[in-house]
Amino acid sequence: MKIKAFIIFIFFILHFTLLISDTIIDSVYANASLTGSINFSQEIQSYFIYFWGIFMGDIGDNGMYPPSDNNSYGQGYISFSLPIIPDNCEIDSAYIRLYQYEGNGNTGYGATNPQNFPVWDVVGGDTIKCIVSHIDYGNELDVGDWEKGDTGNPYTYQHNIGVMTESGEDGYRYLDVNSNVIQDYELNRDKTQYRINFDGIDTDWDGLYDNIEFKRPGYPLEEHRPKLFIIYKEIVNIEEEIIDDVVFCITNNPNPFNPETTISFSIPEDSKVNLSIYNIKGQKVKTLIKDQLEKGFHEIIWNSKNNNGKLVASGVYFYKLKVGDYQKVKKMVLLK
Repeated sequence: MKIKAFIIFIFFILHFTLLISDTIIDSVYANASLTGSINFSQEIQSYFIYFWGIFMGDIGDNGMYPPSDNNSYGQGYISFSLPIIPDNCEIDSAYIRLYQYEGNGNTGYGATNPQNFPVWDVVGGDTIKCIVSHIDYGNELDVGDWEKGDTGNPYTYQHNIGVMTESGEDGYRYLDVNSNVIQDYELNRDKTQYRINFDGIDTDWDGLYDNIEFKRPGYPLEEHRPKLFIIYKEIVNIEEEIIDDVVFCITNNPNPFNPETTISFSIPEDSKVNLSIYNIKGQKVKTLIKDQLEKGFHEIIWNSKNNNGKLVASGVYFYKLKVGDYQKVKKMVLLK
């Protein structure tokens, strides 16, 4: 009984669902036993698995153990179990969220100009990005997964679906994986998996550190663990969809934005309107409109502050427009 209770407890810790009226936000943590890094030792020409973080890039003198040779290179791998899609719903969007906590560029012994983001001392090094590729590496992470993510590899669904990070600052990073998650569901997969690396390089042979690392699944602070967010929307029939399109002519511009964006919408008749902002956890951040409005075009500026007047953190947000009995949720991204 104790074991069963523990399993139930772990399930609720690792998996929760938030409901914003008809919009469901589902989230799962990364699979701890399948998320980590594969590192290649240049000195002994051998691979080893690294589960203490999600590491990308190379190392300098007195680097990771084992082995501790410089110019070794690592690639990150991340896996999420796919939740069951709620009844009468379909996927609206999906995002990966990682917490970046370390960045090095030309640091270590002999460094003359250290940076907090990789500096690749090769021709075209300034164009090398930290990219993500959608892959399938199954139920075990092993050294044979090194090339999964390369163009032409049979286990690569899509090479370079986007850039994971371009900054050395600590903080959350988000990546839109909507089409990739949908593809995994269509293939009847129970997981969605990705490789993260600096595309087209295995080291720059300068003996200095050039790397990025994200928090691991088992990190003590729950909010820093890798997480997949899936946002569902309710499936409606054609008649409801036509009404929905007429009522909810809504958009925001610019998107992404910093520090403010204009939300615009049209309503076909005088109606009671509620327009609110939610964060990716489903918590209400700001109420922009709660009033009776006349039919026609309306717009309002959100300056990325909450109801207490404080600036909110960068990341993914949702704005929900409710007009009478109809409502719609759309996403936007605040970049800082």
